[in-house]
Amino acid sequence: MKRISVWPLRIKPMARFSRGFSRTRMQCAAACCALWLIPAIASATARQDLAAGAGTQAAALPLNPAQKGDAAASASGSHPKPQHQEASLQSWLQRVSQAAKDRNYSGVFVVQSGGRIVTSTIDHYVVHGNTLERVETLDGQRRILVCHNAETRTILPDARLIVVEDHHTDYSFPRMLKTPHADYATHYKLKQEGHERCAGYVCDVTRIIPRDDLRYGYRLWTERRSGLLVKAQTLNDQGKVLDQVAFTQLDLNPKPRPDLVSKALQGTSGYQIEHMRASLSTPQAQGWGLSQPIPGFESVGIYKRRLMLHGKPAEVTQWLFSDGLASVSLFAGPSADSQQAGASLHMGDTNALLARKGAWSVIVIGAVPAKTLQLFADSLKQLH
Repeated sequence: MKRISVWPLRIKPMARFSRGFSRTRMQCAAACCALWLIPAIASATARQDLAAGAGTQAAALPLNPAQKGDAAASASGSHPKPQHQEASLQSWLQRVSQAAKDRNYSGVFVVQSGGRIVTSTIDHYVVHGNTLERVETLDGQRRILVCHNAETRTILPDARLIVVEDHHTDYSFPRMLKTPHADYATHYKLKQEGHERCAGYVCDVTRIIPRDDLRYGYRLWTERRSGLLVKAQTLNDQGKVLDQVAFTQLDLNPKPRPDLVSKALQGTSGYQIEHMRASLSTPQAQGWGLSQPIPGFESVGIYKRRLMLHGKPAEVTQWLFSDGLASVSLFAGPSADSQQAGASLHMGDTNALLARKGAWSVIVIGAVPAKTLQLFADSLKQLH
């Protein structure tokens, strides 16, 4: 996979929906998605390309009542928006998002993006109100992501490294929403396209169509009874599939495993442990602003991070924007003479752009059209 060098961080672009390993707040921990890059820069950790993640311990018991029996039972911001459509789009997205959070499921999913294919396993359980999750890549460098509620750990056996974060992203497949209260219907519309069989389940097929050219569209397959996302495609304005993530095996009624996390941590004695911390700030405090808003994209948060840049510790600012489905991250750090403003990168649905703002290099990255990133780069300004 081709990499671009910004600062001396190595940034591995990841497709949007595999966000089991892509993290938006450092965003990301890594492995093709996307969903959920989100912004995919995150694979830019202080440890050359290694992703961040979370750790956990488990105690597993019964399934949630709503989860029993489903496996067998299923064989520019001013667009007009009808009230009924707004309600149906909002409720549909919430149902899909809640199914991914609240249900028990396990399976194998495949991410296809930019000519690259990555297969991963996932186990997700909710036990006595606690969320337990384990995701492991089966291709390329081995990564094991384990989560216990808000704490996440990414285990990198080849590097004998564990990267710890104190929050768990909600952006990983099969999740959908990045900001749960966004005004979705202003920028997207919903279209039902019948049903198809996928991973052994009857699924409703739904198109989410953008109302402008600043965001991509999606075709989604959701299991009919539970609403769980089984397959997702990101589409450009020509309807071309930019990337795809889909379960190839799926169990909607798995028996929770009490040793889910403890087994993942076995054999890691002596591994180096790195804690990735970020402090919430404000655009004013960090000295950044936008000369004009980008339609539909609202600020989700701005964070300060300490990373090694040019061999020295330095502070990097990440400013995250989202329209509820798509997201964009702006990373600002000390500039290097070798960096070329205007350099860009494209992989699947993920685009990245390097800009210069005075003494700062700014990386704008997201699973959105290149035009959208350019608007952010042009609008970004220093306040002081």
